[in-house]
Amino acid sequence: MSSTSSITDVAALARVSKATVSRVLSGRRTKDDNIAKRVRDAAEQLNYQANSAASALRSDTTNTIGLIMPGPTDPLAARLLAELEPEVNRSGRQLLLGLGDDQRTQTERIEAMLARRVDGLVVMPPQDANTAAFLDDYIGMTSLVQAFGHSTSFHVNWVGVDESASMKLMLSHLAEYNANSIAFLSGNVNSASAAELFATLQTSTRVMNLMTEPGWTTFGDNSAKRGYHDVMRLFGDKGNRPNALICATDDVAIGALMALNQLGIRVPDEVKVIGSGDSPAAAIADPPLSSILPPCRLIAHEALRLISVSASSKHWLPAHTAYPPQLVQRESTSGPRFGSSDMALPDDESRKLDVGALSGTNIARKAWITRLSAFRGG
Repeated sequence: MSSTSSITDVAALARVSKATVSRVLSGRRTKDDNIAKRVRDAAEQLNYQANSAASALRSDTTNTIGLIMPGPTDPLAARLLAELEPEVNRSGRQLLLGLGDDQRTQTERIEAMLARRVDGLVVMPPQDANTAAFLDDYIGMTSLVQAFGHSTSFHVNWVGVDESASMKLMLSHLAEYNANSIAFLSGNVNSASAAELFATLQTSTRVMNLMTEPGWTTFGDNSAKRGYHDVMRLFGDKGNRPNALICATDDVAIGALMALNQLGIRVPDEVKVIGSGDSPAAAIADPPLSSILPPCRLIAHEALRLISVSASSKHWLPAHTAYPPQLVQRESTSGPRFGSSDMALPDDESRKLDVGALSGTNIARKAWITRLSAFRGG
């Protein structure tokens, strides 16, 4: 067999990932099992030899950090990038970016980053990915941190949002403005984050003397179209109706606002609506949308700290750090409180948005009109 065989050829023949081949042949995978035997046999059959000189270079720093994330249209990913890039620059390093909306593509991007010998990797996995299934393969190859999502690995550092605190914050805010019956337009039913939010909703509504009904929680994709159609169903029935909606994302919430407007239901007087993500679209919705603001600056800072710590010392257990979010209050929830003459909207300071995120507001407004017009008629 030709000596030009690659690590990809060995991985295909051994039926393992390229990361596993690298770990076995470099000696980083010490377990001598059937997987290791298959890798060694495949390498021998293909006459493949790992480049020991290149492996030795992995101990040298390259002053580069890799960020693997979904596409740039994902508002949360864009916000993380905006916070992480200046943090990396301030540390005297460069940020390399890899985009992937699914687990297979992200795996390819990670291996490309490892080939460039990055000093560390921050991975924002695709929604509902089994992170242990593909991130654990890279333990020991570089300093690795998962940002956002739900941690399913016992080996990878994780930093993200406290989902339980998010739900409690939204419920407290709605109760403060006299909402007492809550619907939840959740993310996908198989999402660990959705499960945590739903569990907190169930326990917290009982503690706070709020009401929810099984039919008021829906699961689905995080699109405006889904939010629109779910609200048309919820409020088209003549039974009990909620007077508040908690939405998994701002996209879902904006679809909900459009449906409520079409049904002639006033927001926030009759129904209050909260989104999540505080995307640029939240500020230009009609009415402007209250939303959960993820602490991306804290997450970016902690991710880089964990990379530095992992590079300088080894720990038995990974770090799991969950930060509480903030609520950006706007007109979609800020109706007057009962028994109060306070009719004022939130003050200017509480409604401030990132200037960079809102540049091009007119373009964003036109984009939303285009995206939503396809289902506006129901």
